[in-house]
Amino acid sequence: MTTTSHEIIVLGAGYAGLIATARLARHTRKLNTRITLVNPSPRFVERLRMHQVAAGQELTDFQIPELLAGTGVEFRQAAATAIDPAARSVVLDDGTILRYDRLVYALGSTTDTSRVPGAADHAWTLDDPRTAHHFAQRLPEIAAAGGAVTVCGGGLTGIEAAAEIAEAHPGCPSHWSALPNPGP
Repeated sequence: MTTTSHEIIVLGAGYAGLIATARLARHTRKLNTRITLVNPSPRFVERLRMHQVAAGQELTDFQIPELLAGTGVEFRQAAATAIDPAARSVVLDDGTILRYDRLVYALGSTTDTSRVPGAADHAWTLDDPRTAHHFAQRLPEIAAAGGAVTVCGGGLTGIEAAAEIAEAHPGCPSHWSALPNPGP
């Protein structure tokens, strides 16, 4: 007698998605469960370390398939383009449709620069490694021109970003501003 497996799809392989996937794999390894982790990049992005990338440092290249080796988890390099909760399915950018019994939505967050006038044109966010790399490439030009960098935010990322930029570019004055949380 063959039973169908329980399908779990995890969307997103940041800290939350990768940890959820690893824990699910550990807790379901003796069950008839199949886990699929979907992420656009095979590289694990350490978002908490984007301040280091912005300051010009290179991070260790952790490859998701290597991190999942031996767990039984299937890794799919793709982006989810649609979720149909009624059909319990996810459409990937290559047209593949994955069916699920349980879905873990761990796609993270992004900074909305459209709400503050001028931010979209003049601010750099540390949400994404590509943006952080572009910012790192601009820092020497800013320093050479005698420009300044203002880091907004009083959380760990803001503090770390200001310190890393100041250390990596001592000729570029940096300012740190803790903006109040607007609340709910």
